[in-house]
Amino acid sequence: MVRYQPPLPSTGRRRAIYAAGLTFGVLGVVICIVGVNLGLLPPTPTDQYMTLLMLPALFTPWAAMLDNPGETRTRVQRLAEFSFCWLVLSGIAQTFWELPWFFLDMSGLIHGVGPDDHWAWMWWTYGGADTRYISSNPTIAGVEFAAGLAGPFELLAAYWFKTGKRVAANWLALGLGVGLTWGTIIFFYAEIHVGLVNVAQGSFGIWAKWFGLNLPWALAPFWFIPGSILELRELYMDEGAQLALASRAEASGSTEVSAAAE
Repeated sequence: MVRYQPPLPSTGRRRAIYAAGLTFGVLGVVICIVGVNLGLLPPTPTDQYMTLLMLPALFTPWAAMLDNPGETRTRVQRLAEFSFCWLVLSGIAQTFWELPWFFLDMSGLIHGVGPDDHWAWMWWTYGGADTRYISSNPTIAGVEFAAGLAGPFELLAAYWFKTGKRVAANWLALGLGVGLTWGTIIFFYAEIHVGLVNVAQGSFGIWAKWFGLNLPWALAPFWFIPGSILELRELYMDEGAQLALASRAEASGSTEVSAAAE
């Protein structure tokens, strides 16, 4: 029986795509935020430029589905790599953007902010389009309470993946993923139900910010939930096979000892 081999560290074009996504998604965003806060960049249209930097970066986990030339991975290995990459990306976003936003909303500090409130610009960049984030909206407060608290646990699951605790990582990722999927459904449907009355900034606000920046969270469950289930199956099958082999070896050793004694 061939033992299950967890995905190896990414190489080749996948690694290049991840590096590009990290550069644009983190470094580019930091430059925009610092530039606006120091008065070096105007709040708008810098918000649009930052959105355009973030959009491709948010889709980089799907590079996990690409094999390098000459590389052959199983479906489970591809999905497992996607799960790890998604946990890192989603965990960073929810820990460092959504969780602070929840406390700002709970305190009322974020309510009514505009582009000239530079300290809140990183939240206004999105909230200027989805105005539920700069007003007191109970639906979003509930969704982000759950999503924000899930962020650190997503990063914990990613750490467990990295340190070889794959069974625990998959169970944690699966639990978080199923729960957050319902939050994403509520997020979209609540606004569609009222006719997008809370979405501003025209077509760019609707399609690039409200729809585009949130689309990865609507799509990712179709990859990482099956990925966690399938890898758990492989891990448990592998563990069961090893236990069976060990039991067989132990039984064989006992038989040989008994035969020698006779």
